[in-house]
Amino acid sequence: MNTPRTKILAAAAAVALLAGGGALALSLRGSDEPAPQTSFCWGSLTREDVSALTVEPRERYTSRETEVAASRLSYCDVDDEFTLSLESLHSAESVWGTADEVAAASPVRAPIPGAPGWVNRTYAGVLLPTDCADALAKPAPYLQIQATNDQEDTWRDGALQKRMATVLTTAAERLTGTLGCSGPAPATPPGTAPPVLEREELDPARACGIEGFAPLKPSAVAGFTQSATGGDFRLWSCAIGADDDSDSVVHFTVTQEPILVERHRADNENRSALLTCAGRPTLVQVGHFYGLKEKPARDDLRPDADLLTGLADAVAGQAGCERE
Repeated sequence: MNTPRTKILAAAAAVALLAGGGALALSLRGSDEPAPQTSFCWGSLTREDVSALTVEPRERYTSRETEVAASRLSYCDVDDEFTLSLESLHSAESVWGTADEVAAASPVRAPIPGAPGWVNRTYAGVLLPTDCADALAKPAPYLQIQATNDQEDTWRDGALQKRMATVLTTAAERLTGTLGCSGPAPATPPGTAPPVLEREELDPARACGIEGFAPLKPSAVAGFTQSATGGDFRLWSCAIGADDDSDSVVHFTVTQEPILVERHRADNENRSALLTCAGRPTLVQVGHFYGLKEKPARDDLRPDADLLTGLADAVAGQAGCERE
């Protein structure tokens, strides 16, 4: 899903590229003896990496890019196949907000295995180590990929998500190596595709798949649905909405990625709690979607303090955690 902010940045970057301001063409078509294509997007991708996101393989690919250490946005366009962008994380107020910025807002977002990032229908994003900031001239840098070709047929079976996550984390790992960042580079994900989230019926006594988590008031009458990630609590999230409404009203996250726990552990105390699970700091957060304060379904939810306590207690019970 394209956010207005993402569209504005992409359009601005495209104008800059067309104007030739710092743009670099790494390969050209039409030459009798073209130079070998060995790298794209600041040297982070090979021709084989690029072709992994192609609907129909091409004989030649072209990439155009701005400087990697541009102070605000660094942008790389590979034909009409995909784009890579390097940017600084802004004022996201929660882990959910960070995911919305890094990987674009989407109801089908899922965590990337082994990396501090997420993937959705056409976007994927990953946070880079914080000590890459100086080399990139960007505080809190992240790398984002967007598939700009038509891959609708490869979305629902997870193939596109797997390809985007693989290309993204490959580029991130090589960039951090080139920049000499001391923090751990994101790991290349395993062969399984990140699952596509689908709405399903909510069990009031086991909401979001967590035993004992009951976010609804006893008087709740509306039916509710949920979209929850499976697996462990490294990058877990769940959104809850009413059956008769396409919008979710409340979201929950549980996070063990150190870079995210450190950034968000001081967020609103009424909507954040810190646990220790098997020796790992674990951040639990509750939040509402903007512009939905008047939704009738909100009246069926417990107060925020009860939502936070209920989720933290349920997570602690399931994962054997301690409250800090």
